[in-house]
Amino acid sequence: MWMEWTIPIQKLEVNKIQVGQLQKSIKPLTPLAYADGPIVFQNLNLLLPPLTIKEYDVITGKLILSLSDSPGTLSKLNALQESLLTSVYSNQKLWFSDSNRTREQIQNSFQPFVESNQLYLYCPMQNQEKRHTIHIWKEGEWKRFATSGLIQKGDSIRVALRLQGISYQMNATNGSWTGRCRVQHKISCIYQFVKSVIPEQISKQKVVEEQKC
Repeated sequence: MWMEWTIPIQKLEVNKIQVGQLQKSIKPLTPLAYADGPIVFQNLNLLLPPLTIKEYDVITGKLILSLSDSPGTLSKLNALQESLLTSVYSNQKLWFSDSNRTREQIQNSFQPFVESNQLYLYCPMQNQEKRHTIHIWKEGEWKRFATSGLIQKGDSIRVALRLQGISYQMNATNGSWTGRCRVQHKISCIYQFVKSVIPEQISKQKVVEEQKC
């Protein structure tokens, strides 16, 4: 399902991420790329480790994953978020000539995707009209993410996603940047992670069952 070059989060080197020039539109965006030696990948695709679902809202598509049991992933994503904030602060005059905000002001107006040991993603239910289709590997097969119940609180999943860039909110009246921004992303696919049962667990389970008998 996920055919593009994808970086496992543990292999990601934040200093190799490149923030492109501002693409002007109703919703301006600075795209993200990844440079690995002489090769530059125009899309930043990441594969996350198994993470536990803390919350999923079928209506809004809001997906919250816990990072409490994955400190390495939390550290890497926090470093990524801080790096992108620094880029916005450093380039604000270049991208928005009337902007002269402090680092603190930009951080306060930024919509974080990592906060309080949690990762905030958007995973909407899919219908036939959607051009972008999310699929989930579950029960030994790929399924279209089009029915409720495929993921729920407490499940352990791996997510493959693309960080498309940093998007900026503009003032509808005068066209100036409001100061608000966020990282725009798109989930490609989800892998349901089922923990394998190790022999010791099987032995303990058999002992308990025999004692009950």
